[in-house]
Amino acid sequence: METNKTIQYSIEDTIKFLESYPDVPIERIEDSRRKWDGLWWHMATLYEMGEVKQIPESAIAKAKYILEAQTWPIFLKSVEDHPTTEIDNMKMDCCHCELAVYYMILMDYGCDLDKELPWIREWFLEHQLSDGGLNCEPDAYTHSNKSSIISTLPPLEAILWYTNRDFTEKEAFFLDQGARYLIEHQLVCSKKTGDIIDKEWLKPCFPRFFEYDILRGMSYLVEWSRRRNKPLPTDLLRKGIQLLDSHAEATGIRIGRQVFDPKGPWGGHTFTLLEAVSEIGHISPFLTKSFNVIKSQLNLALT
Repeated sequence: METNKTIQYSIEDTIKFLESYPDVPIERIEDSRRKWDGLWWHMATLYEMGEVKQIPESAIAKAKYILEAQTWPIFLKSVEDHPTTEIDNMKMDCCHCELAVYYMILMDYGCDLDKELPWIREWFLEHQLSDGGLNCEPDAYTHSNKSSIISTLPPLEAILWYTNRDFTEKEAFFLDQGARYLIEHQLVCSKKTGDIIDKEWLKPCFPRFFEYDILRGMSYLVEWSRRRNKPLPTDLLRKGIQLLDSHAEATGIRIGRQVFDPKGPWGGHTFTLLEAVSEIGHISPFLTKSFNVIKSQLNLALT
């Protein structure tokens, strides 16, 4: 009960922060993405908690303005992609992860970005590499042609979760190739060697923002199977559940990692809500909900 009160007070603090955020136009665009206490992070935390409707309408308007008027709508892969005017040079350049999280927040809130900013959905579809994933490193498109699991999941989720009609042929291909990519990499493994790429991915993380963990990949495959009417990769999901065993309790999934770990590469100043919902060792109702959906669909497929 005390924990619930702490989270509620923390939500109220975040709402106050979002309500007091500078009016548009935002002169210093970098303030919106300031780690870890800028506009973007507060909104994303509420979104991942399923509390997107608590985001003040004024903050939603500011986020839309950032995407509409202060974001360069081209991924910077080469010299030709860079803006040439002084005004455009002042705009924010996005990566796939950041753009996808922004997109999911606003779509979940009820905005119709496919009508208002159609270039965003096309951005995701156009940047899938031949292996089925995406990569926020420009060199992947000019040299290696290899994807990053971290860069891949948010765009896949954006298309999978926020298409309230039949998928187009291009979208279906995008989602199917993304599923192939995850399956070929066994969710966390190098396709070449079979070794786990990053053992930190075996630790459930909340909130994730752009970060990856094995539970996130499993959740995508379960929803992809359902929405695309494709066979569930049961053996892979059972393996994933086994790899999560040390973080699974009778009452739910324990948080195993913080993406903003001050001892890690992404350390920085945080905010009260972020700290309240991310304590390592605590059962996360949000991760537990995802885990239960995976188990339910797996049991259904095996009966």
